[in-house]
Amino acid sequence: MSRGAAAADLRDARVLVTGAAGGIGAASCRLLARARAHVTGADLDAALVAPSCDERVALDVTDDAMVARVVGGVGPLDGLVLSHGVTSLGPAVDTPMAAVDRVLAVNLRGAIAVTQAALPGLLERGGRIVVLSSVSGFAPLVHRTAYAASKHGIHGYFDSLRAELVGTGVSVTIVAPSFVATGIEQRATYRASGPAGEWSTAGEVLGADDVAAALVDGMARRRALVLPSRTARAAYVLSRVSPRGYARTMRRRVLGDG
Repeated sequence: MSRGAAAADLRDARVLVTGAAGGIGAASCRLLARARAHVTGADLDAALVAPSCDERVALDVTDDAMVARVVGGVGPLDGLVLSHGVTSLGPAVDTPMAAVDRVLAVNLRGAIAVTQAALPGLLERGGRIVVLSSVSGFAPLVHRTAYAASKHGIHGYFDSLRAELVGTGVSVTIVAPSFVATGIEQRATYRASGPAGEWSTAGEVLGADDVAAALVDGMARRRALVLPSRTARAAYVLSRVSPRGYARTMRRRVLGDG
């Protein structure tokens, strides 16, 4: 089945996308709209949500009452795309706990809160859950310890949820790209001064449109795990075959060690 044919399976699907004001979230909204899904885009400021959405709503994923109100207002969903996220940049020893708390609250707890609010409707309609993770969700990433912790938590929760939902008709897809040019670093909850706070990468840098295309395709095909680049696929294999080797390679590419 071609990617276009797979996306056609989302026609008329009612989908909620978080983090829809930019980056991968906004790109996913555009592709879902092109697939003729009915898209509700959500972000902190509704006015900034992608104009391709049929509906645009304000949503703070850390506010449980707001989550319940927004998800309840959208109604039963055929699809949920969790693409919101924040990061912190710098050595763990210097990162304030307030920054750690914010990263975990938004990336992990926020994703869980929206999912649990939407789950009854998704179960009713045999829907699809898609959550944006990262290579750092299954492998280490220096100077992004809080971010990596949140993404490891994403894998723990959503892999477990997938196992729990077997036989219900609800699919759970985790998308784990390598570095993506979304501007998330500019919105970091904490950024160290000097080189430790600079954005350095390991391997190719993807565009938001590339990741969104893989995300929507994986959603349509109900895939368990989407690794949308050669770097992500190589990281997945190496981190399992040789964890020490992966750590050395990652440190060398990100920090310039060795």
